[in-house]
Amino acid sequence: MIGPVAVLHRADGALRRLIGEVAGPELELRFPADTAPETLTATVKDARYVVVHSVKLTEALLARAQRVELIHRWGTGLDGFPIRAMQARGIVAARTFGTNAPSVADLTLGLMLAVLRRVPQAQSEVRRGPVSKGALWTDARDLTGRRVALVGFGRIGQAVARRLRGFDCDVMCVTRSGVSPEPALARAVPLAEALGTAEVLSLHVPLTAETRHVLGRRELGQMQRGAVVINTARGALVDETALEQALRTGQIAAAGLDVFVQEPVATDHPLLALPNVLALPHIGGATRDNLVRQVRHWAGNIGRHHRGEPLAVEDLVGQDGPGGP
Repeated sequence: MIGPVAVLHRADGALRRLIGEVAGPELELRFPADTAPETLTATVKDARYVVVHSVKLTEALLARAQRVELIHRWGTGLDGFPIRAMQARGIVAARTFGTNAPSVADLTLGLMLAVLRRVPQAQSEVRRGPVSKGALWTDARDLTGRRVALVGFGRIGQAVARRLRGFDCDVMCVTRSGVSPEPALARAVPLAEALGTAEVLSLHVPLTAETRHVLGRRELGQMQRGAVVINTARGALVDETALEQALRTGQIAAAGLDVFVQEPVATDHPLLALPNVLALPHIGGATRDNLVRQVRHWAGNIGRHHRGEPLAVEDLVGQDGPGGP
């Protein structure tokens, strides 16, 4: 057996069984029964491997994991991941890099279609009756042929661009990597041009000190009146107060949001009260298909580490991989 492997994820019995089946019988998985500090401490105390998902690994909790050799992020985002504390102890840090791109890209297109075609409003009318299609004729819009700006052009941004080709969209991308996109996928533009010309703007960058509030009051004011905002990346990329005001005034016509600054989002959050906001509980990667891809990935990396085999460079976080300082 390989382990113990502490899986920091809120999972019911059925989900735990599925994760165990995908990970394989050789891994000794251990899930916390709840998120009480003493429960989490007991979960990680003698674990050799820790997988971090919906339950955060704080520096205080990390300090209690005295035997850990490898900590694996179930996902890509590194916000809230105590990398430097791991490095100080010589702990290998890894992540499932890019495996959720198909699922997040699919949801991104779904949000674009739903807010442009006013699907939530139409469904609400069907449920409460009577149905009036007047607002659809005046306000609903096609995705086909729209000018779409993707802020961030990593694996998810590129996957979104590939899907948008089927809608004959004019796709722009904003990237800091300096790498030119394939002309068939998108054309690189400065952020100012993307803001000023996009009819749909979708965020696909990680949350860093530089990208926090990349879409703030000033940027929202620079966008075309009536544009649509989509965020399936991280909530703090957007100034939520400024977005609420822009949605109320019509500067922004609608928003499709899978992420919020505080999650789970409070039921009395001001954005949830707006009829032109489609809000989801951070489900971009929440599909069975993606679970299988990601669990196989981190389970495979744990097995490789156990056997003394090297991990792929793109999976490593820190000086040897893409998450390094």
